[in-house]
Amino acid sequence: MEIYIVRPGDGLPSVARSFSLEAEEIRRLNQLSDPRRLCPGLSLVLDTGHGDVPRSMELSAALSPRAESALLEELLPGLSWLCVRSCALTPQGQLGLPEAGALLRLAYEHSVQPLLSLSNLAQGGFSALLAHQFFSDPALALDLAARLPGLLEAEGYMGVELNFQYLFAFDRDNYSRFAQSLSQALHAAGRYLFVSLAPKTAATAESPLCAGHDYETLGRCADRVILLCHDWGGAFTSPQAISPADRTAAVIDYAASLIPPGKTLLSLSSCGYSWDLPWRQGDEGRPLPCRLAADMAISTGAEIKFDRCAQAPFFTCGGQGRRRVVWYEDARSISRRISLAGEGGLAGLSLRSGDRLYRPGLSLLLSRCAGEKLI
Repeated sequence: MEIYIVRPGDGLPSVARSFSLEAEEIRRLNQLSDPRRLCPGLSLVLDTGHGDVPRSMELSAALSPRAESALLEELLPGLSWLCVRSCALTPQGQLGLPEAGALLRLAYEHSVQPLLSLSNLAQGGFSALLAHQFFSDPALALDLAARLPGLLEAEGYMGVELNFQYLFAFDRDNYSRFAQSLSQALHAAGRYLFVSLAPKTAATAESPLCAGHDYETLGRCADRVILLCHDWGGAFTSPQAISPADRTAAVIDYAASLIPPGKTLLSLSSCGYSWDLPWRQGDEGRPLPCRLAADMAISTGAEIKFDRCAQAPFFTCGGQGRRRVVWYEDARSISRRISLAGEGGLAGLSLRSGDRLYRPGLSLLLSRCAGEKLI
């Protein structure tokens, strides 16, 4: 796969002729809604048949049973691990399991190891209060850790992904103790523990996102950790790159000082956000799938720019009445994070696609990385 950046005056037919490709195949591969129009700065993935031999590494993905069938069809054959999302945890330690039978069967058909994703999600997002209520009674945490191996066996899961985010700083030790208890129980039953970590570059970091994560302890008890190096730009932030490469590199470096890189996966997002301009403190950004972000740039005639430090695309659009700025992921930003994982000697990558197919990014990923099959 090659990446081509659209220049002023380019059209799909002219790009296709330059690379001896079919215009319709370029349109399909890049999910272009209107093949008659392009915009300067747009990245196009081209299947030229050239490129390096794919690097063998572990590939994981976090999906729910509602994931698009097209995404599952293209992704599962190259996947190592599947974290099945939307398991509801109550403050009393009870679980509401997703209806994932069909998804689990597909995983096993493609030799993918499924993990149950366990988090402190509640209505409205991650809940520090829910987690605190659960951790406040050590007996509840110990009981859940003891029950989970049997539950996993009955449902067909090979392990657990712990994805507790936005914890209170004073629950850091409680969370670590729960992870250690769960690790012992799972390993005794021959099952796996993954832990997803919020981005952090120092042990003393006390932001609400990462204050509850002890990298050293969690990394020691987990079989794999997933560095969630995305969502710097989000609903409650100022306009900025979703997964800036410079900040991601700093997180990888810090994690490597405490956790063996060979048990670390780096997250890959495929999302974007749109913010109204002028942005004011407290204004919320709106999520925007990458496919729709590119369509918005094309339909409004915007020029897509590329931040060299963050290694991320962005554009502004609209008139005097309503102007917006959009940051999103494209083939270039995804390519850079694939490179960061390789340069850091990481075990692999974890796709966080939000159940939607972003074909340019996925095609690029699968052309450069060969997912290791572990069963």
